[in-house]
Amino acid sequence: MILLFYAFAREIAPFKRRLRNRAPLALDGLHGFRAEIGGKTFTVVGHGIGHRRASDTARRAFDLIPGAELVIGTGVAGALSSGLKPGDLVLSDRTLTIHTDGQVAEQITAVGDAHIRAVGRSLAIAGIAYSTGAILTSHRVLATGAEKRRAKESTGAIAVDMETAAIAAEAAARGIPFVAIRAVLDEVDDEIVGAAMANEDGNVRPLVATSYLIRNPATMLKLPRMIRNLSRATTAIADALTAIAHDGKVPAARRAREPVERKCPR
Repeated sequence: MILLFYAFAREIAPFKRRLRNRAPLALDGLHGFRAEIGGKTFTVVGHGIGHRRASDTARRAFDLIPGAELVIGTGVAGALSSGLKPGDLVLSDRTLTIHTDGQVAEQITAVGDAHIRAVGRSLAIAGIAYSTGAILTSHRVLATGAEKRRAKESTGAIAVDMETAAIAAEAAARGIPFVAIRAVLDEVDDEIVGAAMANEDGNVRPLVATSYLIRNPATMLKLPRMIRNLSRATTAIADALTAIAHDGKVPAARRAREPVERKCPR
């Protein structure tokens, strides 16, 4: 059984449509479902946005769902490397977290090197391009290009999210293999539209959002591009998870033209 974690429903919507025999989880305090694809069983759990929510949900999931052979953390991420574009995939070879002062990075040691290589092989067999590198988990949104470039310089990570390190730490504490595969939503110099509207857990604050939109009406013009980027990213996630489920032997219609592992510019 593969235990799959995601933050919000749109991240896995395209993958969910490819699954068979979906059944809701009947577990108190957990939101998700069980399903099958490629002869494998997936238990899929949503944790919400932010480090704290991811950590709490992962801890509860590991207590209530025994028998996971592999844990996958997925969803969208922001690029820290200029070599990454919306829809590009990042397969993490290490997971970092950064303190609130933005200066000190710590590495989360997860059990899973062999599984990371196996996932990479599945992606390559399916002809799906991906990049390998560190994923940084931040406790807040890195909203500007300047912030993202500073994070790149201080940590060496190539992508940033708000949950991966939390799940990696819980998996490592139990000795369960963990793999993180994320799809890029925004480029390194893209400003995250409306980041100030959300709290530290990623929840939109209605009064703050209303005030922000009144003061920044041009924000609405940027939404179509964000929606297109999200569509690219979620489709890439679905293709990657489908390849993993089938050990790379996916239907030809879903194969990319050239299998390649990319190394992002450092």
